[in-house]
Amino acid sequence: MYYYIFEQPNSVHERANFEKIRDIAREFSIQGENAQASPARSPEELVQIAIEKNYTTIVAVGDDSHVNKIVSAIINAKALYTVALGIISSDPNSILYERWGFKSAEEACETLKFRKLEKFTLGLVEPNHYFLSSARIECPNPTRIVLEVDHWKAEAIIDRLEISNNLYILLERYLQEKSIFKSAFNWLTGKEQSSADRSIFKGKIIKIKSDNPLPILIGNEVVSKTPANVYRKISALNIICKRDKVLAESAKVTEQVEKKENFWEQK
Repeated sequence: MYYYIFEQPNSVHERANFEKIRDIAREFSIQGENAQASPARSPEELVQIAIEKNYTTIVAVGDDSHVNKIVSAIINAKALYTVALGIISSDPNSILYERWGFKSAEEACETLKFRKLEKFTLGLVEPNHYFLSSARIECPNPTRIVLEVDHWKAEAIIDRLEISNNLYILLERYLQEKSIFKSAFNWLTGKEQSSADRSIFKGKIIKIKSDNPLPILIGNEVVSKTPANVYRKISALNIICKRDKVLAESAKVTEQVEKKENFWEQK
C-alpha cells in the first residue's frame, strides 16, 4: 500500500496538480492514504505515522526540501521492515527533477505502479540530516574555510560550497571583472559582470571548519552550521525509478526491420 505525503501547495496551480495526481493514482489502482504537510503536521511526523501503520511505500510529492525531509525521516525512523520511497518532484529547476520529474501525472503514476527499485547512496550531515540531492553553504562574502577530506587538508576562500549525495565537493569563488572597459561593455551587452573559479573533489569523509559559523542548507532548510562533518551512506534507501525504455525501443526497431525484410522477400 502507498502512503502519499504531499508538500503544502504554494499556489492554486500546484494544488490543482496535486489533485490530479491523486485522481490518476486511483485510476492506476495505486491509491492509498493521502497526507499533506502543514505547519501543524510536518513531513517527518507524517513519515512516522506511515511507518506506525506499516506502509511499505511512502511517496514524496514536492520540491527538493520536501523530498529530503522525507528521506531523512525514513532513515531515522529505523523501521523494522524495508520501506521503499517513491518520488514525484514538482520543481523543474531542481536537482531531483531530472530523474524524478514527470511530464504528466500519468507518467508519474505509471512509474510507481511498475515499481523498479534501485538502492541509492545518501549524504549525511551530522548528526542525522540525510539528503538525496545536495547540501550547500552560500556565503554573503568571500569566506575562508578549512576542508579535511579523507587524508588531506586544505584552506580555501569561497563564495559557495556544494556537496552531492555521493560526496562530490564543488567549491566556487566568484571573480569580478576588473577591467573598466570590459565591465562597461558587459553592462551594455547584458553579460554577467563576474565569472566563477570552480574546483571539484571527491571524498568519503568531509570535515568543514570556518572562523565563524556558516549555515549548511539542504534544499532551502538550514540543518546545521560549521564546524560540521559530512559522510555518505552507501545503498541506504530503496527508491522507485523509471523503467528503462531501451529494450522496448530496441524491440520496436527489430520489428520494423523484420517487416521490411518480409516485404522485400514477398516482392
